[in-house]
Amino acid sequence: MPTQQQIADHLDLDQSAVSRLVEKLGIDYRQALMDEIRVEYIRHLRGIAAGRVGDGGYDLATERAMTERVEREIKILTLAEKKGQLVNAEQLERAYGQMVSAFQSELVSLPDKLVQELRTLYGIEIDVEILNGHINGCLEQLARYEPDSARSAEAARESAEAGGEALDD
Repeated sequence: MPTQQQIADHLDLDQSAVSRLVEKLGIDYRQALMDEIRVEYIRHLRGIAAGRVGDGGYDLATERAMTERVEREIKILTLAEKKGQLVNAEQLERAYGQMVSAFQSELVSLPDKLVQELRTLYGIEIDVEILNGHINGCLEQLARYEPDSARSAEAARESAEAGGEALDD
């Protein structure tokens, strides 16, 4: 029955490494022969060298494959970006924000333009506040829009229906 220090000397390790090794390999060093311990240690080293299991308990071959997959995906994204097939999300968000702001400005100015045009072309007087009410209702609905909500589509339909009923009055 060898001691941990004898095993350490035989395997050219320090005693603390032997302590971890016998625990990891599930060897009862008090009952095992030195030859059995050496064979288990050699098998353990062969397994690590073959890439089956690393010191942290990870399957090295799987880890390498995952790393290569990530690197390949990064290269694919880089290539798509260089080809102009990808857009920067921040730039896109900024552009859409500017577009929505411009659209909002146009909508807000629309009632005054319509009132003037209807008066000029047809001699019809319309209260600008009626048109402003409808435009502001649309803008309020847009402000409440939640893209991930199923309720958004339903609320938009209800708002459109309500707007249609108000025009019929």
